[in-house]
Amino acid sequence: MAGKSLKRFSAGAVVGLLISASQWGGYTYFFGEPIPLIRGIAFCLALSFVCGLLTLRWGYETIEKLLQLLG
Repeated sequence: MAGKSLKRFSAGAVVGLLISASQWGGYTYFFGEPIPLIRGIAFCLALSFVCGLLTLRWGYETIEKLLQLLG
């Protein structure tokens, strides 16, 4: 049970990290002003943690919905 939960959380966290990293780069490109490194890393970690918790609670369908929001 714990291994399955860890795998589900990790999958959500990785997707959250990819989403936040792409948004960080998009923000820098669009506004022409980079986000400070410490703030950007903190934001990426926080968003990946939240996505991991969402996936842990509601399953892999959450990952699919998050990725559809990007498209």
